[in-house]
Amino acid sequence: MKKLLLFIFLVPIYLSAQIAVFHPVKVPQNQAEKFLEIETNYSQKIAQDAVNKGNLVWWALMKSFNTTNKDYNYMWVNVYKDIDSATSPSASWWTNSEEIVGVKPQLLYDGWTIESDRRYYYQIKGQINTEENGKFVLFNFGTPNDIDKVLDDSENIVSPIFKKVMKSAGMTGWGYATKITPQGSDYASFMTYDAFNNMSNLMKHLSGEGKAIKALDFKRLEPLNFDSRYILEVISSTSN
Repeated sequence: MKKLLLFIFLVPIYLSAQIAVFHPVKVPQNQAEKFLEIETNYSQKIAQDAVNKGNLVWWALMKSFNTTNKDYNYMWVNVYKDIDSATSPSASWWTNSEEIVGVKPQLLYDGWTIESDRRYYYQIKGQINTEENGKFVLFNFGTPNDIDKVLDDSENIVSPIFKKVMKSAGMTGWGYATKITPQGSDYASFMTYDAFNNMSNLMKHLSGEGKAIKALDFKRLEPLNFDSRYILEVISSTSN
């Protein structure tokens, strides 16, 4: 399913402080079909079981847009209800594959030559949604000079404005988070995401022509230059 109704995508704002874990991977083109088959027919079912048991809030497989053969082209997203859940043994829900789909983990993922990046842990500080399907997500990463001011602006300026116009802009969800780990000068400390119902509305937003982004008065906001911005398509996800 391609619903972004949980997490980052889009849990109601009162469920903030959830932990989002991003895990980019590079899948060779000649293994992409097998990878997608396993992820959509097996991994999704195992993740859904973890959601049903309360061990996981949301899982998704996303595909990167406009990549080269050197880039990470897919990303797993796991969302947990809090830090304790994200660091408990049950956080590794994929180890339960034999019970759920009848295949041991080492057999399910055997034969792959996938290259994995590290996992990136973010604490979600706030989010809003329209309770509509989201298909494409824009991730924005940066390191603000004044993180406290950016968080205050996000809650008290950006969120109310986006909430009013997001539906007409085709935006299905928006949220912001701070980095837990890894930390350092090479890593962004802050992240926002913008989820949309189609690529056209996302591109308009990214170009500055979208209704939501045009509604903001940037003179009121703490300056924030994003170091990187990525577009991903939701391929498979759990549901509530």
